[in-house]
Amino acid sequence: MAVAVARVKGLLNGWRAPQHRDGLALVVSSGMTSAVGLLYWVLAAQMLPADVVGVNAVALSSLMLVGGVAHLNMSHALLRFVPVAGTAARRLVVLGYLVAVAVSALAGAGFALGAIWWAPELVDVAGYGTLVAFFAVSCPVWTLFSLQDYVLTAVGRATAVPIENLVFSLLKIGLLVAVTLAAVPGGIALSWVVATVLIVLPINLWLLVRLLPAHGRKTADRAVPITVGAVGRFVGADYVGALFWQTAMMGLPVLVLGRLGAEAAAAYNMVWQFGLALYMVPSGMGQSMIAHSAADPAKVDRARRETVRRGLMLVVPVAVVLALGAPLVLALFGPHYAAAGTGALALVALSAIPNVVTAAATSTARVRQRTGVQFGVPTSLSVLTIGLAWLLMPHLGVLAVGLAWLLAQCAVAAVVLITNAPWVPGPLGRWIDAIRSSALLRRVGTDGLQRVGAPAGWALGSRMGGGSETVVVAVGPVGERRALLKAADTANGQHELRQQTEALAALHTDPRIRHWTPLIPRVLGTAEIGGAYCSTETLLPGGPGPDALSDPARRGAFVSSAVGAISELHRRTATPRRVGDAELDAWVHGPIAAVSRTLPSGLRTEAGRLAAVLDARLRGQVVGIGWTHGDYLPVNLLAAPNGQVSAIIDWCTARPDGLAVLDVATFVPMAEAMANGEEFGPVVLRWLGGVPRAEADVLVGCQSALGGSVLAPELLVLLGWLDHVNACVTRSDRMAANPVWNRRNVRVVVQGAAELLDSGPAATAEPESATRAFR
Repeated sequence: MAVAVARVKGLLNGWRAPQHRDGLALVVSSGMTSAVGLLYWVLAAQMLPADVVGVNAVALSSLMLVGGVAHLNMSHALLRFVPVAGTAARRLVVLGYLVAVAVSALAGAGFALGAIWWAPELVDVAGYGTLVAFFAVSCPVWTLFSLQDYVLTAVGRATAVPIENLVFSLLKIGLLVAVTLAAVPGGIALSWVVATVLIVLPINLWLLVRLLPAHGRKTADRAVPITVGAVGRFVGADYVGALFWQTAMMGLPVLVLGRLGAEAAAAYNMVWQFGLALYMVPSGMGQSMIAHSAADPAKVDRARRETVRRGLMLVVPVAVVLALGAPLVLALFGPHYAAAGTGALALVALSAIPNVVTAAATSTARVRQRTGVQFGVPTSLSVLTIGLAWLLMPHLGVLAVGLAWLLAQCAVAAVVLITNAPWVPGPLGRWIDAIRSSALLRRVGTDGLQRVGAPAGWALGSRMGGGSETVVVAVGPVGERRALLKAADTANGQHELRQQTEALAALHTDPRIRHWTPLIPRVLGTAEIGGAYCSTETLLPGGPGPDALSDPARRGAFVSSAVGAISELHRRTATPRRVGDAELDAWVHGPIAAVSRTLPSGLRTEAGRLAAVLDARLRGQVVGIGWTHGDYLPVNLLAAPNGQVSAIIDWCTARPDGLAVLDVATFVPMAEAMANGEEFGPVVLRWLGGVPRAEADVLVGCQSALGGSVLAPELLVLLGWLDHVNACVTRSDRMAANPVWNRRNVRVVVQGAAELLDSGPAATAEPESATRAFR
């Protein structure tokens, strides 16, 4: 019972976070609006014939479609830029309103003028002049209504949206009853538009006079410049995808009307009210995520995962209930609706589950300004849905539309899940990495090179490395390699590139190692480009380290020079320190905790035992603390033709206060594994039973040069393994989720390390000179 209560409390506390609180407010708004909206359509279905309901529903869907298309997707542009616009927020909103309203008025009139071709039923019912006047006025009004909720969310007032929409829904019902009793022609559409006008005026007065000026003053200290060009690029990237999405959301009723008739359109309209309500859940959660992540796009991946998790918590139960209870639900509207729409409602409800994934992908792309995803996800969904519905409607009726929604959502969600998966095996994973890298380089572009210190005339060259977190390409005049460009757009990748920039700057200004720094790159420039952190650095001479390691004639020179090169850095910068709680937390307990999260529960006890053994063996020892590379592996070294190390690259995990000898303790067994074509884990486990004499002498010699305790070589090998696997699982979600790598390199060591290590000596006695220096 106590556990259940604790879980409920944890769940509720999670919703109190500003992003989830505002997202929930928008979901509640959608839910209340849908519930009252259903009551609206129940009343309409009971008071008016099905064909009248169908024509009016199509008129309103057309209004929403035209209004949504014509405002140029300004809603998401305002949501993205108002949070970071500072005192310019009100001006930005007013300009956005003016553009959207002007285009909406023209588009509404244009739609009505052409209705004789694509919706002749509307012309027959309303008359040509009345229809033009209706759309020319109602489209701008609906556009403002659509935009205001996004602006409220952008200024942190999402909690006001449910109240606003509830009032709007109640106004619609009251006006529907009034116009029906008065027998006003087109009463359904008229009640909708009048209610919209009555809510738009006070809300926007409140926004423009009170909320936006207050928001500008509150956020002025973290404002960023907002240019017309930046907004234009965002709108241009987002608009086409949103155009397709609006066509599927609001245009399918028109397609059903033309393909199956007014009564079928009425049935689909009732079905879609439920589908739209479920689709609005991830939409609201996504709006909040955009508003809260706009100022810090690097954190959006974590926000996306939380958005999907909480969206599924809300959508799945309701979708399942609707799918099972579809006949009973539609019976509320009348026998015709239940007979024609039951199957479609079940399928549309189930399609809302994968929609949580696809909607979150689109919202994430809007934060990070990923134009390919902004266009690709909604466009693919719309083309698949409309195409399948068109093909299947003659055979399945309204059921075809529900089936089309479900199949399209499942197909696109599968692609999104695969591309976002932390680990994808084999060629597929490499193909996904290549796509991500290509998209990242397109965003950087040749024009972005000058912002990171490249001279005019330089261009992007061939890709030289990278993976799921970063990409590395050669740059220089066309056909030449003069420098390297590194770019990262994930949180982990950006953090590491920034850390490398700081580390290289500190190393190059350290007078103790001035003679040594030609071995390391020099950063030429850094910049934020297209949502990515980019840096250029000098291109150092030499071939790949693994090539030298695999060549028997060069292997000895490569390994010995690699140990000598990094040991020189350690000797010049290390100082003695006695190991205490802080060091043990950094080198043992923190890494063991991170690695344990990737282990099955049965092995976590062994990991805890391993931590206890390491703690006991290290506590109180005197060790050298100084600059460390942190990822000192053959892949991060360059070698001359004779095998000598010519450069040490990739300083993303460097730190000035690391355990100095750890670089060598990681490099030596890794070089053994790579030279013999083995995995790292089995070599480590084998060496825990006794490090080979030559390698043990190397590890002892490196420690003796630093002074202090001389730790057992087996203990150092295990520490090097722990440092390496901890870096892998914390730096890369893909590595943490890779079961093959984990089984071969992590589990195999955890299962046997503690027993092997527990039987060996901790260290030799401290040399007197080291002890005296420490004291």
